[in-house]
Formats: sequence, C-alpha cells, structure tokens
Amino acid sequence: MSGINNTFAEGTQISYAHWVRDAITLMRSGKPGQVSLFESSVPEPSTMLAETTLRAFRSGPPVSFTSVFMRSHPDIVSHLAARYQVRAGNIRCTTGATTAVSLAYGALLSSGDMVLIEQPGFDIFANCARDAGLEFDFFQRRAPRFEVIINDVLEALTPKTRMVVLSNLHNPSGVLVDMEVLAALAEALDDRNVLLLIDEVYQDYAGIGAAGLDVERYPNVIRIGSMTKTFGLNALRCGWMFASGDVMSRLRAHCDRVDFGVSKLAHCVAAEVLANAHEYDTWRDSIMEASLPVAEVELQGMVDRGLLELELPLTGCTCFPRVVGVQDTRALSRWLIARHGVVVVPGECFGMAGHIRIGVALNADKLKNGLERLAAGLQEYGEHIEAAEGPVGQTINAK
Repeated sequence: MSGINNTFAEGTQISYAHWVRDAITLMRSGKPGQVSLFESSVPEPSTMLAETTLRAFRSGPPVSFTSVFMRSHPDIVSHLAARYQVRAGNIRCTTGATTAVSLAYGALLSSGDMVLIEQPGFDIFANCARDAGLEFDFFQRRAPRFEVIINDVLEALTPKTRMVVLSNLHNPSGVLVDMEVLAALAEALDDRNVLLLIDEVYQDYAGIGAAGLDVERYPNVIRIGSMTKTFGLNALRCGWMFASGDVMSRLRAHCDRVDFGVSKLAHCVAAEVLANAHEYDTWRDSIMEASLPVAEVELQGMVDRGLLELELPLTGCTCFPRVVGVQDTRALSRWLIARHGVVVVPGECFGMAGHIRIGVALNADKLKNGLERLAAGLQEYGEHIEAAEGPVGQTINAK
C-alpha cells in the first residue's frame, strides 16, 4: 500500500474513486481468485468494441470520423434522439457523465448557490459542487426502499437552493423512481425556481430507452447519461445532457467555452457503437437476464439467514442492502477481501455506513461464487462480533 492513500484505514476520509483504486491495488497484490462485486456496470465488451472499430475503419476513416470541435457529434445526436425520444436540439454531447455534472453546475449556478443532493448517493455530486464554489446539503432517500419523498425534498430547500440532484436508477441501490414522482417533483421545484438534475446513467438497465421526463414539458430538468454504464464503455468517454430552452442555451454556451476538446476519435467510435446499439443492448441484457435470477436467489438466502436487509426483486445492476448488526462497513469490506476474497463497496462511500453496495452485472457463475463467499464472510463476521473476540480485519493481509 506504499505510495497511495489507504482509504481502508480507520479515520481516513473515504471517497468512492479512491476506495476503488485501493481495492484494485489490494486485489492485485493479494491471493489470486478474488471476486469483485464492486463493479457498477456490465464488463467492457472489448471484443465487440474492437470489431466495431475495425469494421468502421477497414477502408479508411468513416463518415462518422468528423469534427466535434465546439459541437456535438451529429450522428450521436441522431441516434440518441431516436433512442430516447428527445429532440436533436435538446441534446449536447460531453466528455462523459461526470464532466456533464461539472458543466451543468458551471453553466447554471453561481458561487454561493446551494445544491441539494440525494443521500445515500454518488460522492461526485458533492465533490463537483465543492470544486465549483457551491454550497451543498442533502435530502435523505431512506432505506430499505430508497424512495424519493417529495415533501422531504421540499422541506430541505432553502432560499439559496438553486438545484436538486438525484439519480434514476438510484446509485447505489438500483431503485427506479416512478415517472409520476419525478414529474410532480419537477413541477414543484419549477414553481420555486429550482432546477432538477437527474443522473440517468443506469436507466437502460430498467429497459432500453426507458422513459425519462420530457425536457420541453419540464424546462427546469437536465438529464444526464453516458455509454460508460449503458454499455460498459468507459473507454469512449461519451456522455450527454438533455435540456431545453434557456437551460440548454446556457449549457451549450458554457460547453463551447470549457468542453470544446471532445475526442474526435472516441466520439466517432461512440457513433458507430450507437449505430449498432442493438448488438450492445442484446449483450448487456443477456448478462443481466442470466445474473439477476442468481443474484436474487443468493441475496434472498442472506436475507432469510438474517445477514442482510434488502427489498427484492432488483431493478438495476446494483443493490445496497443493510448488513445486520454491522455499522463499520469499511472494516467489514477490508475483512471480506482478506478472509474471503470478495470485494464489496462500503456504505461509507455513499454517505450511509452499515450498508454495502453489491454489483451483480457479472457472469452468472462468477456472481454465484462471489455471493456465496459474501454469505460465508458475513456469517463468520457476525460470529466474531457475537463472540466479542476483539477487532477483526486489522490488516488487509490477514490469513
């Protein structure tokens, strides 16, 4: 662990990105055969991506190899418009979804404005707000259902609140928010001159082109997506924003100032992927159709044994159960790696200790093996606590 910050160490501030970095380092330095349950999308379809790229460039640069300087790739826009039923003029391509969050903050908010963010949630929302000189606070999405309660959101608003941020599907729980709830929330926020940013990077796990709010009907709404989660294609760094009217005008103007260097090659390949989206959708869906039944059987078994609290069935590719009798899930996560060779994300990464995020978008056999290890580890960890044998997991290299 020398040379990096150990986010597993007690007393250190924990961030998701740093935790993943350290978890990968620990896995590489530990015993072989460890099973990672921390991924939050299907694995990268590297072979398909190579075939798509080779096919496109076999006879030289394709028509899609076109300038994206200070503009969105026209083919990507056309494909997204058809896929998500959004007008082309309401789409702006970005260098990934995280960049889109930063762009939305920079374009639409000013220093000292307040952002109200879901909790538990992805820490990048608060990190980007902090970096932009914005103030931020949280509204709660309460376990085990992690619903968005409109009154809870409205009661958490202050006179300085200019934007509410949530994810749908929810990261980390994978819960889907009903369109009726989102529509009512958008209207209530619009009446208060507050914007609603919805991170939809997991939405296609609820169905291809799953419904989102009409940004023309709800002009205070910004929707964000990317190919990283939809297809597991982080390498392409291709994201987008949907918005309308004055909001889109401000987003576009800000992008022209600070995000004009989008990769021509990456977005060319992204356009080719979207032209063959049915292949990538089929690949993702085949993984999920095989893995979800396995996940639900194994997770239900852990619920029945009193190890986890979780509502089933699952909607997305992640879930966020409470670990019964355990509050320090950071210590638990490092102990599970050391003793059982299985990696889950501690709830501390999402602002809710006592929970773990489990990724289920894996090969079914690998997933079953990982969940069996998790069940054995949770059982053993609970027995350690009950026996009061002292602290466990003091070192990640425990035998």
